[in-house]
Amino acid sequence: KILSKNPCVKDLHEMGHTLEVVYVSKNSTNEFFTVGLKISPAIRSAIVKNQQGNIYLGNSRYQFRDRFHFKHCYHCQMLGHISTECPAKEKAPVCMFCMKKHKSSTCTVKKDEKKHCCVRCLASKHGNDAEFCKTHNAGDQNCPVILREINRLKENTEFLSKNVM
Repeated sequence: KILSKNPCVKDLHEMGHTLEVVYVSKNSTNEFFTVGLKISPAIRSAIVKNQQGNIYLGNSRYQFRDRFHFKHCYHCQMLGHISTECPAKEKAPVCMFCMKKHKSSTCTVKKDEKKHCCVRCLASKHGNDAEFCKTHNAGDQNCPVILREINRLKENTEFLSKNVM
């Protein structure tokens, strides 16, 4: 269905460039959904340049966004490893909402944003991150530590295709 409504993508896919649906997820009301695509740099470039960052499906237009994946530990809340590889897995878990020593799933203040605190920002040696630790939790996508990691990944991602035919 994606190929029929996006001719520039179809042409590149037929030339052997990658286009793969990785996942489809809907929200609880089935009003919105997210589609994860694995695409080649050439297809990404065509979507951004030729279709103004939009993907067409059926009679609808959807905004294309880059998504970068990185390891996030849900035991200590730090980046770069997962909980099964956590160097602190022998210690009590750190809550992603309040930084106390309990599992995030049992946190009594997870819905009270005024009591949230980001363990990553508090531990950061970068600039004034510690000053902002009480403005969000460790799962917040606007965390300065997460935003820096995303920018680092963007800077190290080659968006130009080497396999242009």
